[in-house]
Amino acid sequence: MANVLNRLQAAAGAARTGVAVAQNLSGMFAGNGLGGGITGAQWVRQLRRASYGGVPFGVLGSQIVVGRRNVVHEYPYKDRVWVEDMGRAARRIQITGFLVENGAYGGGPVIQQRDQLIGICESAGAKTLVHPTLGTLNVSLMGTSFDERWDQARMFEVTFTFIEAGDRVFPTLLPDTGDGVRTACSLADAACGADFAGAVASALGAGASVVSMASSTAATWGSRAQALADDATNLMHMVGTLEGAYGRYFGGRTRGVGQTAATTIA
Repeated sequence: MANVLNRLQAAAGAARTGVAVAQNLSGMFAGNGLGGGITGAQWVRQLRRASYGGVPFGVLGSQIVVGRRNVVHEYPYKDRVWVEDMGRAARRIQITGFLVENGAYGGGPVIQQRDQLIGICESAGAKTLVHPTLGTLNVSLMGTSFDERWDQARMFEVTFTFIEAGDRVFPTLLPDTGDGVRTACSLADAACGADFAGAVASALGAGASVVSMASSTAATWGSRAQALADDATNLMHMVGTLEGAYGRYFGGRTRGVGQTAATTIA
């Protein structure tokens, strides 16, 4: 008896769900609340069939959170703050969907659909989300919950929280043209300095050889003059040693040249 009662309650829940969906579809096709001249049929045709990771599901509603990445800076004794804009914030998408037994969007046993979707949600990496109005997005899943209630019979309600994911971009190496120009200028300065130093060294080398030759010539003449002076002194010494009047005469002369001994004249 209890089993029969449970089946009747499940059937009643499924019937209420079907009636609610039919009423919603009827309102959409009638164009209630759409405005802007678009009919309910046109609205439904432009919606995309929702899916995540290739697994389809129905959508009851969604919420999109957008904004900017603003950083608030507060300073002492300042009544106002400085808000630094760091760019667009990542979009966060919350979707409330459902899985139903043999649904028109997916089909198959609802438990099998749920298990397949759980496998997709627990797998690693970003995946493709098809949103009814946003289209195809590359998203990362932040969390998922599955609700099961006895009054909804063979339908699971699913809640997703996604965040928009971007491509991983690595920095690229580009030539630094300014640094290349500075390097070329440094090399040019070094080359000019080397050329100038080489020219000066060559000129100084040539001048040094001339100065060396002149110095050598002067030294030669100086040595010759010294030799002549030495010869004259030796000659006077030699005459001073002679006997007789020659020696007495030149003896006094030679003392001025370097003789210290006194000569006695007889």
